[in-house]
Amino acid sequence: MIHLDISSPAVVATPIAECGEGLVSVHGLIELGPPPESPSSKPYYHLVRQGVLHRLLQAQLSLPQGLRLRLYEGYRSPKLQQQLFQNRLNQVMSEAGDISFADAYRIAARLVAPTQSIDGESLTPPHCSGGAVDVEIIDEVGQVLDFGMEIKQWSEVPPSLCETQATGLSATAQHNRAMLCSVMSKVGFVNYHREWWHFSYGDQYWALLAGYSYAVYGSSPT
Repeated sequence: MIHLDISSPAVVATPIAECGEGLVSVHGLIELGPPPESPSSKPYYHLVRQGVLHRLLQAQLSLPQGLRLRLYEGYRSPKLQQQLFQNRLNQVMSEAGDISFADAYRIAARLVAPTQSIDGESLTPPHCSGGAVDVEIIDEVGQVLDFGMEIKQWSEVPPSLCETQATGLSATAQHNRAMLCSVMSKVGFVNYHREWWHFSYGDQYWALLAGYSYAVYGSSPT
């Protein structure tokens, strides 16, 4: 299995041939959680590319009876993306103490993709393409299954716990993470190994891991 960071040089160098597919709302089709991260995400987080919504609906059909997907976040504006990256960068620098800016940037970029390289080159983070989704599974009463942590805790827990194959998980959490990966991969998504909840279709990360020569989703203006 290939493990690449979401902002690795190989990922950001993957060509993009934008297909022009529009953003659509999952509202009424896929369960939505509350707006994540920041109030400024509210107008956007329910949006994904048309092809992504189609695959989310397919993935949901593969879940055991009574279980449903819930979208934590889809499209993210570049402005919010950069704000989240800066927050993560500040956190890394604060926690690490004596660390170079370059090393802090590299560590921060593992969990939050920046909109610019360290040299100032414009980048296309997965969520800004409309091709990346953060998803979880809920039961009949709307409760999130046990994944060993909740998505909203990503900045509060050790990064190792966020990893799809994290060690020390209960058998239930392991099973639920594997189930989520299974239903999503069956319909063409690829999982980001550092985040059990993050899946890509059509973006640069997807293209590289799935063996395509280019991504079909670039920056997607709302």
